[in-house]
Amino acid sequence: MSEMKDLAGLADLDRALASKGTVVLYKHSTQCGVCDDAIEELEKHPGAADFYYLDLLAHRDVSTAIAQRLGVKHESPQAIFLKDGKVTAVLNHRSIRLPAIQKALQV
Repeated sequence: MSEMKDLAGLADLDRALASKGTVVLYKHSTQCGVCDDAIEELEKHPGAADFYYLDLLAHRDVSTAIAQRLGVKHESPQAIFLKDGKVTAVLNHRSIRLPAIQKALQV
C-alpha cells in the first residue's frame, strides 16, 4: 500500500474530498486494540487508492466534519471508501478485513 496521508485538519479533509479517483478515509483511535488490527489489514492492500489516516484523539473536529459532510455515522475504527468524492462503502470495527477492503475498492 502507498503511504497513508495524515488528515490533520479541515484543509486536509477538503483536499481528500475533492480528489478524483478512489480515496479511503481511515479513522483510528490509538487507544483501541480493534483499531490496531484494522490498520494492519489496510496496510496489506496494495496502493490502488489514496489512503488518509485520522487520529481520532488528536483531531475530533475532523471526524465530526466527516460525519456531517458525508452523512456517515461516526464509528471507530472506520474506513470510508469514496469514488470522486461520493461514498461507495463503509467498513466498521472488525469488518475491516482484507477481503472486504478489496471488494470495497472494486466499486
